Amino acid sequence: MKTILMLAAAGCISASIALAQSGEARRALTQVTEDVWRFDNNFHASMVVVTEAGAVVGDPINAEAAAWLESEIASRFGKEVDYALASHSHADHAAGGEVFADTATIVAHANYQGAVGQQFGPTQAAHLTFNDKLTLEHGGKTFELTYVGSGHGNDMVVSVVRPDNVAFVVDIVSPGRLPWRTSTEGINGMIEQIEVLESLDFDILLPGHSKTGTKADATEARVYLEDLRAKVQAGIDAGQSDEEIIASVKMPDYATWLNYEEWLPLNIEGALKALR
Repeated sequence: MKTILMLAAAGCISASIALAQSGEARRALTQVTEDVWRFDNNFHASMVVVTEAGAVVGDPINAEAAAWLESEIASRFGKEVDYALASHSHADHAAGGEVFADTATIVAHANYQGAVGQQFGPTQAAHLTFNDKLTLEHGGKTFELTYVGSGHGNDMVVSVVRPDNVAFVVDIVSPGRLPWRTSTEGINGMIEQIEVLESLDFDILLPGHSKTGTKADATEARVYLEDLRAKVQAGIDAGQSDEEIIASVKMPDYATWLNYEEWLPLNIEGALKALR
């Protein structure tokens, strides 16, 4: 398993891959460790853990993606989905839970339930909720769920799989990529969310977007947000207008990250909303 862990940590794809087309959707299952797999659906990703008893998945993403994944798990591994561990309630990750609802227990933070049925919210309520931490034992695996606080949403959960030491982390860290557009309007809380993530014990970071990474990517994401916050605050303190700050703030240390040119102005705009 060590070889697979090292390759996954480097962001390499060397295990078997299953691709499928459904309309324009591009889907794949890629092995991360012996029992942990990454599920990609276009630009979103989730987690699959194959246990002795059945499969445990992360976010359903949407109904079509969840149906494909359920079928793929059955045909490839001969397992049903027993648990779905929701990262948070934003619909681009949480929609489609109804596909698993008949056989699986959907697990989420308590605040998740308030977003069910709302605009850009989940399409299925959770069956099991918790407030701070929850540990699940299933099929020889341990799943440690931790609420990381408010920032990007108010129900964000990180799930760590043992003994694989893989953390399923959505939206607050996307290795080698800038945060999504103006999502930095929650910048203060996002920094605190990442600090909680950094306090957890794990090796591999399986994200909801971007490449598979390591715990070091969490620290890099936090430092980026702290640098961004400091530069935007300096512009505010200097009496600059929003337009002047957006035009003048540069983050050259992150120029190689994905979406740097397109999203940096939007990241600044989000930070301004938080700090004004």
